[in-house]
Amino acid sequence: MPSVLIWGASGGIGSELVHQLKNQGWTVFAVARQESNIPAAADHTYPFDACDPFSIQNAAMLIAQETEGVDLVIYAAGGIRANPLHKMDPDDWSSVMAANLNGAYLTARSSLNLLNKNGQMMFIGAYVPKITLPRMGAYVTAKAGLESLFTVLQKENRKIAMTLVRPPAVDTPFWENAPFNLPQGAMKPAQVAEAMVAHYDTGNGGELNL
Repeated sequence: MPSVLIWGASGGIGSELVHQLKNQGWTVFAVARQESNIPAAADHTYPFDACDPFSIQNAAMLIAQETEGVDLVIYAAGGIRANPLHKMDPDDWSSVMAANLNGAYLTARSSLNLLNKNGQMMFIGAYVPKITLPRMGAYVTAKAGLESLFTVLQKENRKIAMTLVRPPAVDTPFWENAPFNLPQGAMKPAQVAEAMVAHYDTGNGGELNL
C-alpha cells in the first residue's frame, strides 16, 4: 500500500488529494495549520505552522514513528495577502513568504529522509508571469522564489522525481483574499488533484502545467 505525506491538507487542493489518494488505497499522512479542518478520510493528522520550523520538524518526527517511509510528499500549503507593496504590513509579507516559500523549503528539508526509494515530491506553484499584477507583490515574489527553490532541489536530489505543478485559477477559498474575482472557467480542486495523481503514476518529475 503506497503512502503520501500532504503538507497543507486542509486547503481546497490538499483536501481533494486526501480524498482521492485515500480512495485509491493510499495511506495518508495529512498535516495542516488547522488540524481539525483536515478531511476525516486521512489516516494520520498533525498540525504545523509554516512560520515555525520546530512545528515542521516535530510533525516529521511523529510521522517517522508511524511509518518506515512514504512514497510521495506534496507541499500544497499557501496563502495570500493582497495590498500595494508600499501599504503592506511587514507581518503580512512574512506570512505570505512563510506559507508559499519558506514552508516549502522547511518541509522539503524535513521530508527528504522520509521518502522511500523511488519516492517523489510535488510542489504547487503558479504561472508567475500571469500573476505579476498590482497588489499581488508578496504572493508573486514567493511563487517566483519557489520556482528557483524547486530547480535547486532537483539538481541536488537527482535520484528523486520532483514536480512543480502550475495550475491556472482554481476555485478554492484562496479567492476570498485575492484582489480579483474568480475567473470564469477556473479549474475545480478535484481536477487538479486528479492531474497530480495521474502525473505521479507516470513516475516522471519536471513541470506539470495544467
